[in-house]
Amino acid sequence: MSTRLKIAIACTVPLLVVAPVVSADEADVVNLNAAMTVMHDDNLFRLAPTVNPAAFGLQGRSDTLTITSLGVNLNKTLGRQQLIGNINAVDTAYRRNSYLDYLALNYDAKWLWAIGNRWTGEVAADRSEVLNTYTDYTTTNYRQRNVRVIENERVSANYWFHTSWAALVGVTRTSVQNEQTFLAEGDYEANGYNAGMRYRPATGNTLTVRAKQMDGKYANRQFNTVSQFDNGFSQNGYELDASWLLTGKTQLRSRVEYIDRKHNHFAARDYSGWIGNLDLVHAVTVKSSLTFGYKRGLDAFQQQTTSYYESDELNLSGRWNATEKISANARVGYGARSYRGEIAPLVGEQREDKFTRAGVDLGYKPLRWVELKAGLNYEKRNVNYDNYDYKDRTGFVSVNAQY
Repeated sequence: MSTRLKIAIACTVPLLVVAPVVSADEADVVNLNAAMTVMHDDNLFRLAPTVNPAAFGLQGRSDTLTITSLGVNLNKTLGRQQLIGNINAVDTAYRRNSYLDYLALNYDAKWLWAIGNRWTGEVAADRSEVLNTYTDYTTTNYRQRNVRVIENERVSANYWFHTSWAALVGVTRTSVQNEQTFLAEGDYEANGYNAGMRYRPATGNTLTVRAKQMDGKYANRQFNTVSQFDNGFSQNGYELDASWLLTGKTQLRSRVEYIDRKHNHFAARDYSGWIGNLDLVHAVTVKSSLTFGYKRGLDAFQQQTTSYYESDELNLSGRWNATEKISANARVGYGARSYRGEIAPLVGEQREDKFTRAGVDLGYKPLRWVELKAGLNYEKRNVNYDNYDYKDRTGFVSVNAQY
């Protein structure tokens, strides 16, 4: 843990302990939060069962992480304007593999603006910084850290020409940077725009259709005609987004989009198809709910043998608020990936992944402004190439305080 974050938390925790009278309240404009999580991961690098960690200079498969964060949340309404902001400093320390330690600055800021009764919109920016997961980031040098930073900025405007109908336009910018070269999911910067219509009846349900266009440039990699690593791409999309209360207890949240990505020079890297997600949330009782989800993806993953992968995933999760102080969550998931768009001739069949996930956690609030949690997670991946198989188990305990 960095010295600066230690000092900040050392100053904050006593305030959280001795000042319950100023604990977090929904009416507060500014809230301060501090959290600490200790997690044990028994296969941090997602190594196959046949792999000897010592062959890569590793002391073992497992490690224990301590994740400490300090943040500030803002929610302020000024007339018709609303300002929402969250900023967090997150320090992640590894007991065995300390070279992976990093301090991240994450934020999410929004200005929800309105002019009169007809114009509304959003100005927003967010940033996330996290270690690349070894699920996808495979390397021969596991003793080198690779942190990924993702930044998004967007501006949108809605013109409500009818009480239930609006025309909308928006512009976006996305930047992705990896600390080390990661060709499969390389660095890029993309700018785009979108336009469409939104329907929002008095019930509060929403239905949005939009057309989207984006142009991107790859960074920090050489243009290569042999490996067909391009220097840019363009992507068009047509999206339908819905949030609809089907019954008094069941809500549908879904997004369906057709995308068409083309690269500047190498058509063999192009791909197109349907993506999106569908979630059904059902309130079983006042204290419990079930969520069923399906997700479909098309994602760039550029190697000699692949340009992208198709993914399908099913998830089922449940939440139970046993009392005001005790809660429980459980989840299971199953998914598959199919890799496509080979550049070089394949020796054998194309890669296919199947994975299963399961997890459970329990929460306890001894005070309104403090929550204790503990949980277990399990993940297994089976691939038609054994060197990509792995099993992983994690367990964690955490404390989160806010005022």
